[in-house]
Amino acid sequence: MLHFIRDRAQGWIAWFIVALISIPFALWGVNSYVTGPSDTVVAKVNGDEITRSELLQAVQRYREQMREMMGEEFNPELFDNAEIRYAVIDDLIEQRLIRSATDTLGQRVSDRQIAQFIQQTPAFQRDGRFDSEQYQMVLARAGFTPAYYEATLRNDLLGQQLIQNVEGSTIVSQVEVERLLKLENQQREIAYGVLKLQDFLDQTEVEESDVRDFYNANQSSYTTPEQVSLDYLELSLETISSQMEVSDEQLQQYFIDNKIQFVGPELRTASHILINDNDEAEQILAEIQAKLDEGESFAELAKTYSIDVGSAASGGDLGPIQRDVMEPTFEAAVFALENVGDISEPVKTEFGYHIIQLTDIDQSSNVEFADVKDEVALQYSRQQAERQFYDKAEELANLTYENPETLDVAAETLALEIKTSGAFTRSGGSGIAENNAVVQAAFSDDVLNQDLNSQVIELSDTRLVVVRKNSHIAATLLPFDSVAPAISEQIRYQRASDLAYIQGESRLQELKAGTPAEEVFPDSWQAAAFYGRDSQEISAQILNQAFTLPNTGSAQYAGFTADNGNYVVVAVSEVKQGDTDNIEPEVRDGLVSNLIRLNGRAEMAAFINALRSEAKITIYESRVTSTEDE
Repeated sequence: MLHFIRDRAQGWIAWFIVALISIPFALWGVNSYVTGPSDTVVAKVNGDEITRSELLQAVQRYREQMREMMGEEFNPELFDNAEIRYAVIDDLIEQRLIRSATDTLGQRVSDRQIAQFIQQTPAFQRDGRFDSEQYQMVLARAGFTPAYYEATLRNDLLGQQLIQNVEGSTIVSQVEVERLLKLENQQREIAYGVLKLQDFLDQTEVEESDVRDFYNANQSSYTTPEQVSLDYLELSLETISSQMEVSDEQLQQYFIDNKIQFVGPELRTASHILINDNDEAEQILAEIQAKLDEGESFAELAKTYSIDVGSAASGGDLGPIQRDVMEPTFEAAVFALENVGDISEPVKTEFGYHIIQLTDIDQSSNVEFADVKDEVALQYSRQQAERQFYDKAEELANLTYENPETLDVAAETLALEIKTSGAFTRSGGSGIAENNAVVQAAFSDDVLNQDLNSQVIELSDTRLVVVRKNSHIAATLLPFDSVAPAISEQIRYQRASDLAYIQGESRLQELKAGTPAEEVFPDSWQAAAFYGRDSQEISAQILNQAFTLPNTGSAQYAGFTADNGNYVVVAVSEVKQGDTDNIEPEVRDGLVSNLIRLNGRAEMAAFINALRSEAKITIYESRVTSTEDE
């Protein structure tokens, strides 16, 4: 059982961190740099290999992202099948195609964009500010180095840039907008007649044999489901935190040991001129240096020469820079400059040659313990509570496993209260029974039939439970006599509705044959009036039926059984296209935005399909579906 915490430190904690730092391009091929349990090739895209380890880890990331989205409704069994693997491999192939397209198109993401994204990522911040140690700690826990993460991030942003460019190129014509507005604001002249179910009830008879036959054929509908109630132990980080007691001496020592976390980092503001690494680089660099020596403005030279489109327009300004964020060689050059205004020698990186000017140094002053005592107390208490939580979680797992027929030992050792849930069914209930994993455990063979403790169940990242059966109530068929009256009424109403349908269909044919509506429905025909799609003056079911009828220029008829069992005949005699002259500007703008978004998605889909059609793609199906090495 000692593997409990280790598994979770590498499992849900690590993936939670990955989810925090990931960008919307959720399944990007991160693992092209990482070795996994196997290097078996599962697919190729123009010769570029996708390995089995990459697929498995992408599937795992997808599961964890769905878990974050679905919360307690998440069921891991739904995300562990061949269909999911094929969907993920399809995404990985698509990402390879997009990455190749960005290379072909020569798209770039500047260092400044990378730095801004990293600094604005909440997972890398403390108290709303980017923190270098936090950044490195989060990446380390996720198994990344800064250089690897930044390279991956650059690929992700390039992919998003391509998608935005393609989707942003769509155009919506005024003709299209006008056509849709006319349809949206269309009005139809609608009349209708109703055959009420109640008018046919007297024509129906229900024998006891009918009721009994229905009861026997639908016993599942008249069976109270089995129920179970649970005893359980709950371990939560919140409870541990609330019980933490710390002394000033402990806090002061923690402050001394971790002072760097409470001292503002040195921030340097710099500008740069980026030049391509090609045959002309030496000549261009010399030309820039000569102009700098003549006193020309660094900012103006950046606007003229720099190929970094993200910063050139602002004179090469990269904004505040903190250690361990930028490309290492570039960053070393920035922090090697001693005085504001100093300009570096050309610095070569994978992106080209940089000339860097230091424009500002902001060295935050140190703080005293008294200034940050509350922050120190909060951080120290949280840290200690987390340690206790993980220690107790391991002990909870061990004790409930080693004493599988009781919760008493674990409860006494860990000072936890044994709680009892209310009864619930296989569909769940309230309290902990809202969690699908708890429900599954409650009705598992070990808990329900063998009277054993469950494994540790994660209600959330910081809340765990172990459950065992308290009581069980088997499913029970309700007595026939208790449900017979309700069944009899149900059969009567269904038969009455069937009679209304038969007569309604007959009257519908009369209307289509030309018989005046007032003769066909002498008592219930509603006179024609114009209604819009969203009218509140008429049944939504009637509106829906009327607006699905074709606009042929002549009267159209249709019939349907409404939700209440009545049969309704609908007539549409005239169609008026919507007036677009008085449409509010915000309504028109909203429609245009929606059309641009929809057309953009269609354009991107067409672009991906074109890439697929031109690519050589091979999928090794048996390797995709194989569970070996998991």
